[in-house]
Formats: sequence, structure tokens, C-alpha cells
Amino acid sequence: MQDLNGKTAFISGGGSGIGLAAARALAAEGARLILADIDQGRAEAAAREIAALGADALPLQLDVAEEGEWAKARAAADAFGEVRILFSNAGVGGGAGRFEVYDPEVWRWNYAVNAHAHLYACRTFLGEMKASGEPAHLVITASMVGIVPPPISIAYISSKFATMGIALGLRNELRDTGVGVSVLCPGMSATRIVRTTRELRPGAQEQGAAAETSAAMDQVLAGGMSPDAIGRRLVKAIRADEFYIFTHPEWRRLAEAQVAEMLAAFGESADPGYAGDDIDSLLAANNARRMNASVAR
Repeated sequence: MQDLNGKTAFISGGGSGIGLAAARALAAEGARLILADIDQGRAEAAAREIAALGADALPLQLDVAEEGEWAKARAAADAFGEVRILFSNAGVGGGAGRFEVYDPEVWRWNYAVNAHAHLYACRTFLGEMKASGEPAHLVITASMVGIVPPPISIAYISSKFATMGIALGLRNELRDTGVGVSVLCPGMSATRIVRTTRELRPGAQEQGAAAETSAAMDQVLAGGMSPDAIGRRLVKAIRADEFYIFTHPEWRRLAEAQVAEMLAAFGESADPGYAGDDIDSLLAANNARRMNASVAR
């Protein structure tokens, strides 16, 4: 998607952090921005900042975890401009605590924001983006922890693994359309995600060691990469139609070690008499289904 000038971009989590940084970078290319955020004040402040840069900007209060609220996003886009860049970005941390005692309510909330919201975003905008016949692009924010899991919250890690699966599946589905897809996998970034998580999480606030871990992570992230650098890198990826957006190359050695471990685990078949899965037929069957769907349209 080479020409971003005049294109409408919808950004969830657009009131701060990577979402706002992406808005700045897209505004510099002449894009028009719908900035959705659960905090109305942050959305409005972000829109004023983008407008001061000379770009059209519309603030929108949106809880991405509530499917019914996405009707507001649809209405905003109908009035402002047809979305051609969709950045499904809003996310929260998972908090701390051992898996066997993790609060199910917090778990469900974490997945609703970090994984389910991508479905709601695509149900709202992706069909029109595909049908328009115009170049369009979808970016989904995952994380390096969705590839290489460090010893942090299992809720956060697993929800980001789910996001990676969504993005990989969408790459297959969108291969023969005019919609490009990218998955953003940042490492440590100087955002307010830890504070947002504390403010919004359901149930009781974390106490004791969990609260100490949360405070420590906030300090660690404060020294992370500037979101503006990530926003500029994202724009380059949209232009080049890159799928993986890796912003922190220092994670490569961890990814290499993990992939090497996986490959080393492939040995002899569990059933030496089995002929082996017919991978080519599997791919051909799914390609045929996609072609039939295209003909039906």
C-alpha cells in the first residue's frame, strides 16, 4: 500500500503509546485518523495533537472488549471516511500470579482485550476493506512474548500467542485480496500498559508480591524503546507489505534458540508404518475452497 495520503486509518488504543505514535507517523503521510481509546479524555487529547500536525482526526471512546460497542466505530467511520488502514492495537497486561490460582475473571478480560477484540475489529471493517477493490492494510499488535515467552504473566503470553495465530490465519485468508496484513511484535516499549492494566482490570487490585512485580515492570518499560520509533517502523511495513514487524533485533537470539529446540524435537514417526500426512493435499483442499468462494462472489 504505497499511497497513504488521504486514506482513513482506524486505530484502537489510539490515545497513547504505540497507537498514538502510529497516528503521528500516519499523519505525516497525509492519512486521516480515527483515534479510538477506552479513555475519552486521552482520545480527545490525541486527536487535538494530530490535528495540530495538520491531519484530520476524530476521537472516539471505545471499549474494544465489548462487541456491542463496535457499532460506534462503524458509525464513526461512516461519517468520517471509509477505513482503508485498520490498526487493531489496544492491549492490556496480564498482571501477576501463578497459573493455578489466577483469577478467571481477569483471565477472560485479558483475552477479551488482547485477542477477541481483533475479531470485533475485523467484523466491523475488514469486509468493506476487501470489497472496496482498493489497496488496504490490516495491522494487528502482538508482541515478542507471543513468539518467545519470558517468565512473565501466562495470561499475557498466551493471549499474545492467540494474536499471533489470528494474524497467521488472516495472512492465509487475505493472500488473494487487496488487503495486506502485518503483525507488530515489539519488545519492551515505553508505554503505559502496566498502569492501564491496573486502572481497568476487574476484581481486586493486586497485592503483595504481585503488586511489587507490577511496579517493577512499569519501571522496566519506562526505559523501553520510544513508541514513535515503532510507529515510523510500522508505516514502512505498511508501504512494503511486510508481514512480520520486528522492532527489537536483540530478541533474535532467543527466537533462534526456540526454533532450534523445536526443529531438534522432530525425529522418527510415532508410527513407522504410517505413510505420513499428505500436506500437499491439505493445502490443495484449502486452496480449492478459497477459489470456490472467490467464484461465488
